[in-house]
Amino acid sequence: MTGSATQDDLVVYRLNSWRNLVKEYTDYFEAFASVQKASKKALDKAVGDFSVPLKGEHCFAGVERDGVQQMSAQLRDMHRMYSTQYARVDQHTETNTLRQLDALRSEIKDSLKEYTDHLGPIYRRLRKQAKEVEDYKEKLVHAVEAYKTWHRSHDAWLIQQQVRRELTRQAELENALVKAMRAEHQRLIRWEASLSERLRDVVASTMVCERDSLQTTLSSIGDTLGFLGRFDTHAESRSFDERFGSVLNAPMGLTGNSSLADYDFMHRDSEATTVLLEGQIERQSGVIKRFHPEYAVLTSQGYLHCYAEQSDLLERNPETSFHLFDCTVSTLDDVRSFMVTIDKMKLGRSKYTFRCADQAGADHWFNAIASVTAKSSTPETSIVGGTLRDSKTAMAAAAAAANSPSALPTAAGIPAHELAARNAAEDTQLKEKSLDASPDELIEGEKPYPPYEPVARDAEMPPLEKSPIEQPPHIDTPIESEQFYPAQETTPMPAAETNLLATFEHPAAST
Repeated sequence: MTGSATQDDLVVYRLNSWRNLVKEYTDYFEAFASVQKASKKALDKAVGDFSVPLKGEHCFAGVERDGVQQMSAQLRDMHRMYSTQYARVDQHTETNTLRQLDALRSEIKDSLKEYTDHLGPIYRRLRKQAKEVEDYKEKLVHAVEAYKTWHRSHDAWLIQQQVRRELTRQAELENALVKAMRAEHQRLIRWEASLSERLRDVVASTMVCERDSLQTTLSSIGDTLGFLGRFDTHAESRSFDERFGSVLNAPMGLTGNSSLADYDFMHRDSEATTVLLEGQIERQSGVIKRFHPEYAVLTSQGYLHCYAEQSDLLERNPETSFHLFDCTVSTLDDVRSFMVTIDKMKLGRSKYTFRCADQAGADHWFNAIASVTAKSSTPETSIVGGTLRDSKTAMAAAAAAANSPSALPTAAGIPAHELAARNAAEDTQLKEKSLDASPDELIEGEKPYPPYEPVARDAEMPPLEKSPIEQPPHIDTPIESEQFYPAQETTPMPAAETNLLATFEHPAAST
C-alpha cells in the first residue's frame, strides 16, 4: 500500500530493491578482487618456480646474450608485470570500488529510514483518526435510532457535529499524507538519478583501472612478441658449438678414425686364427642331390665353415661346419669336383661332394683340405692357392673394407677384390714353382702341377688322378654351427624341410 511506509509500500519495496542490487554488485566485485588476488598469488608462484637463469652448471648462453635463457627471462619479466597489474586491480577494487558500494548501501538505508520516518507517523495518525470517525459514526446511528423510539439520552445533532469534526481531521491527515507522498516521490526521483550516476562511476572507475592494467599488459606482450620476432634461432646453437664443439667432435677423446688395428686382445694375430682358403664353392645337398652355391672358409685348425652368401661372414654364423682333421678328401671324375668322406660314420651322411668353377679351384681346395687332415703334421703352405696371409696385413685390410660398405667381406679380413688379385698373383707364382720343382723338393705323395690351361665348363675333362697320400681312418662327423656359435634370430624354415635337413645332412644332430 503506497504511503503506508510498511513492507507493502511501493517506495519501501523500491528502496529495498536498490539495496539488494548494490549488494549484488558488492558480492561481484569482492569475488573479482579475490580472483585478482588468487591470480597474483598463482602467477607469483609460477614465476618463482621458473628459475631463470638456471642455477649451477649448464650449457646455455647467459641472459645477457641472445639465447633461450634470455627468452625465458623475457617471459618471466612479462608475467611478473602481470602479477603487478593483478595486485593493482585488486587494490583498487578493495579500496575504491567496494568502499563506494558500501557507502551507496548505507545511503539507501538512510533514505529508506527517512521515508519511513516522514510518512510513517502521518499514516499511523490517519489510521487512528479513521477509527475515531467510525466510532462517532456508530454513535450517531444509535442516537438517531433512540430519537425514533423517544429515548433521547444523547442529542443526535451534537453527535453529528462530532462526526463532522473528526472527518475534518481525517481529511486534513489524508491531505497531509498525499502532500508528504508527493514530496517523497520527487525526492526519490532526484535521489535515484544521483544513485544511478554514482553506481555507474564506481563500475566505470573499476573498468578504467582494469583497462589501464590491460593496456600495460598488452604493451608488455607487444614488447615480448617483438623480442620473439627478433630472436635468433641459431644463436644458442652457435654459442653451444663455440664452447663445446671440440668436445663433440672428439667424444671421449676419439678421432673418428678408429679401426680394428687400434685394439689389442689376447691371441691377436695368432697362428690358430689363420684362414687357409676361402671363396665361392658349390656343395651337393638335399634329397635330390643338387649343387647349391656357398661361401666356404677353411681355417688352420681344420674347420670348414659354409655360409649361404659371402655377405653372411659379418652378419651371422655359418650354416654348416665340418671338422676335417680325420676326414679323407678324394677326387672325382669331374675335375672340378672332389669329395670329403667322414670315416666311421655310424648314422647319417658321411660323404659330401663339393664343386668348383674350374679345375684350378678344385685343386686348390683339394690340396688345402688334405693339408689339414690327420696325415699332415703342419698345414701345407706351398699348395694352398695363395691364401696363407700375414695376419697384420689382413687386419689392416679389414679396417679398410669397413669404410667401403659396398665391398663384400672375406674371412681373412681383406676386401674381396684384393683377395682375388692376391690369389691370382700367387696362383701364377705357385704354377711356376710347381713346374720347376725337382722330385726331391716335392712333398711325399705329391705330384707336380701339370701346365694349367683354362677349360670351358662344358668341355669334357679327363679325371683328376687321385693323390697317393694314405688316408687315415676317420671318426669325426659334421659339426653344426650352433656348437661353436651362439644362437641367433633367423627366418624359420618350414617343418618338413627342417626334418629333411636334419636327416640327410646332420644325422648326429637329429639323433
